[in-house]
Amino acid sequence: MDSKDYSKQIFYLLTFFSIIVIGVLLNITASFAIPVTVSILISCVFYPIVKKITEKTKLPWIIGSLVFALVFLIAMLLIITIVGTSFTTILGQYSKYENRFLSIYKIFAETFNISFDTEKTLLANLWDQFKVREFVQRTAISFSGDIISSSKNIGIVLLFSTFLLIEMKSGHERIASLFEGKFSERIQKILHKVILEIVNYISIKFFISLATGILVMILLLPLKLDFAIMWAFLAFIMNFIPTFGSIISVGLTSLFALLQFYPTPFPIVLTFLGMTLINLVLGNIVEPKIEGENLGLSPFVILVSLTFWGWMWGFIGLILAVPMMVIVKIICENVSYLNGIAILIGNSPKESKE
Repeated sequence: MDSKDYSKQIFYLLTFFSIIVIGVLLNITASFAIPVTVSILISCVFYPIVKKITEKTKLPWIIGSLVFALVFLIAMLLIITIVGTSFTTILGQYSKYENRFLSIYKIFAETFNISFDTEKTLLANLWDQFKVREFVQRTAISFSGDIISSSKNIGIVLLFSTFLLIEMKSGHERIASLFEGKFSERIQKILHKVILEIVNYISIKFFISLATGILVMILLLPLKLDFAIMWAFLAFIMNFIPTFGSIISVGLTSLFALLQFYPTPFPIVLTFLGMTLINLVLGNIVEPKIEGENLGLSPFVILVSLTFWGWMWGFIGLILAVPMMVIVKIICENVSYLNGIAILIGNSPKESKE
């Protein structure tokens, strides 16, 4: 065994243990790592936009960064308002749907031979049969904690992203002074490609998700499904999670259609089939054609990545899974020892990039 093969094996071994250590650290420090990671990705997305704005308008870079912060804040407030108003409205109209809930649950109970007390409310029956009191209490406490945590994290992400954007203007000079020669060029090349492909992925995903939400709303409004805007917004958000997000969105909306329109089958079936068709066409035909080979990740790797990051960081991890794998692939393509990994996680073998 020559020294080159030996050093390569040592490198792979060190890389393997480094991945384990990094994974453990990211899990332990999730409350810190998630806002930082989200801030970096948001900064990468907005960097080219702020750059173009400042070049065309001759505005100082710091002003362009502050404009980004304002737009981001307004968008977050709008999203929080939509979600909060929708949940409040649904809870306020619960009594309207309780009888329908009760009718559907009665059929379910008779089908599966579950005892059912007609003198009790739906919640009372569920409480008695499935003993959900502890689950509801834990969920309520967890949800309240998530709301408080998310509100705090939005502020942290906004602050981190703004300052990082300001710092990114002098990024090239800092890398050039920190590293020398070809290594400096290689680092800048990797960073440039990371930013380019993340912007490409997120921008395509955003517009496909927006189109999904708009088409879902166009489908649901004529059917007169209650809270059509909220279901359209859910379709928009969940579309950022490959495969599973669309399934959850279609499932929840169809269940609500069953609740509202039962026993009339036509709007229920149309809701399910229409949303399924929208997600299939946009997600499996339109999006791959627009993306082409730019993403270049194996479907199996994407599913594994979703599972891993979902376990690590929950819902946020599901959204970040694909961008994180894109970054890993780009780094592997530009490190000669890791070219084989880039080919394995790609959707087709490509020439290694030096």
